[in-house]
Amino acid sequence: MSKKSALIKGLAVGAVLAAVAKAVMVIKEDDKKSKELAKIAKRIKERVVGHTKSIGKLSKASYAKIVDTVMAEYRTVKDLSGSENSEIRKELKNDWSAIKKMFKK
Repeated sequence: MSKKSALIKGLAVGAVLAAVAKAVMVIKEDDKKSKELAKIAKRIKERVVGHTKSIGKLSKASYAKIVDTVMAEYRTVKDLSGSENSEIRKELKNDWSAIKKMFKK
């Protein structure tokens, strides 16, 4: 094997190792981000539940307003992108039927 081909193989192996290392780091970053988002989502949900408990009679419209208000408070959280904010808002609003059942008990 010539020095030139050995150098090329070495560079190729180095490039592959760098790509794998980057992929591992991205996966770890995504995992860390997911854990942070889960914590934020839990805090948001707790705030929404807290607001709903303070209201005597809860309607779908008042629940949606509470969700919008709490999500507006979290709009400025730098770890929460606009799409993530929208996704959490959508999930909370879709929970209306479960919330409604809780309040009927």
